Amino acid sequence: MITLSEYFDELLAAIEPVEDRLKFAEEVPAQLRAYLKESDMVLTIEPHSRLAGSYARQTAITQIKDVDILLFIDESYKNGSAEAALSTVFSALHNLKNRMEGVTDVTVRRKQRRSINVLFEDSEFCMDIVPAVAPNGLDAPLEIPDRNWEKWVKTDPLGYGGELSRLNSANGGKVVRLIKMMKYWRDVHMATRRPKSYWLECLIYHLICDEEVPTSGRGYAEIFSTILDAIYTNYLPYLQKTTVPSIPDPMLGNNVAHNWERSAFETFMARVLESYEWSLRALNAASEQDAVDLWIKVFGEEKFPSSNVQIKGRTLNRGLTSTGIYVTPDLGRVSVTKPTGASIKVPPQRFYGDVNE
Repeated sequence: MITLSEYFDELLAAIEPVEDRLKFAEEVPAQLRAYLKESDMVLTIEPHSRLAGSYARQTAITQIKDVDILLFIDESYKNGSAEAALSTVFSALHNLKNRMEGVTDVTVRRKQRRSINVLFEDSEFCMDIVPAVAPNGLDAPLEIPDRNWEKWVKTDPLGYGGELSRLNSANGGKVVRLIKMMKYWRDVHMATRRPKSYWLECLIYHLICDEEVPTSGRGYAEIFSTILDAIYTNYLPYLQKTTVPSIPDPMLGNNVAHNWERSAFETFMARVLESYEWSLRALNAASEQDAVDLWIKVFGEEKFPSSNVQIKGRTLNRGLTSTGIYVTPDLGRVSVTKPTGASIKVPPQRFYGDVNE
């Protein structure tokens, strides 16, 4: 079996959120949270707000384009309608643009089904502020307003975050990485009709939590192939029906994919089968290069390295532009990690070539 561990390590490094977006996603939401905490237009309770979504769970990939924020509002808002609670938060954000530092492209855009959307158009970034009440504290399910259903519904994103963290630790940190790989795979193969990121998270969570896909002693190539196989096998009976499968919420059990369209499900299954067949051929390929070529079909050529030479080049480039690289004075060996013996650290570089090149 050809597992290509170095190649998958490089893929995982390549799909991590980029440094400048991480900084933006840290600084801008912090300003918005401080603004809402100080606002006298909406009554909040300790701890006022929390980050949620893929950014908070560290399952985001590449360009972080959105951050979810839970806003803990007073329980008295439950005496009113879901629409009224969302309108209150919408109004509280009216003066946000004048209070943000370092950004000028702020638009409090709209009331969504369960949140208020704040857009930073020039930065291609947005935040969804979800008002929530915590009748039994933060360790229990929250209740949030739903405009479409005109009622308050239960959700437990904080509980799920904790459970995901525990499952990830029990599996050597592989669960979060597999979720990232699955999200990137979807982005490569599905320009439209994409399953939502949270659906994919729940899929991976259940497959590993239920021990349907073991991770111990197995590389990412073998695990990812098994995930594709398990998804297709489990959902195959639905291709003979007119319905779509449900994806249970890990905490509350409700179907998070209740609005999955049939055509989108069929497209997803076709892509899963296609990639599973490539992955199986890659694991049993006659040569390493044959395996690499097949995995490029699965993950695309932009992020999956085509050779060991490309892996080393990318690794050194990350060292040059982030933490720096180390050179041993005796043999002149280069590394992005500090060697055990004597070495000289080359500082991070920001030179990208002459302007006219």
